[in-house]
Amino acid sequence: MSKQRITFLHPGNMGISLAATAQNSGHEACWVAAGRRGQTRTRAEEHGLTELATLAEAAACDAIVSICPPAAALAVAEAVAATGFQGLYLDANAIAPATARAIAELVTGHGMSYVDGGVIGGPAWEPNRTWLYLSGPRADEAAELFVA
Repeated sequence: MSKQRITFLHPGNMGISLAATAQNSGHEACWVAAGRRGQTRTRAEEHGLTELATLAEAAACDAIVSICPPAAALAVAEAVAATGFQGLYLDANAIAPATARAIAELVTGHGMSYVDGGVIGGPAWEPNRTWLYLSGPRADEAAELFVA
């Protein structure tokens, strides 16, 4: 797979470890600064993520990974849909099946490819301690983002 540009919404404790894995797999990891606290900025800078000023800038990326508090997952998907993003949308949130279906319908209705993801374990800093399960038509492609 060629180098991909991936936005992580948002690089919290779990998101930053996924972003680092993507970087170690040869991809560019980005984050959106708008509306984020200083803690997020510090974490993103420590790990060398590319800063995007607004979510609209993420629409030019190849993939967007949503990994945020479950209560925010649908709102994040709605915000991404409003940007016109047309790439791969990986929802890696711990959400109810009904919420996952609603997000899948929303993003595919806006021209994105939807991949459902589930992270099992804590942040992926130690080998073989965290697993990312993926499903959807482009799940194999999404898995290639995290081969390291």
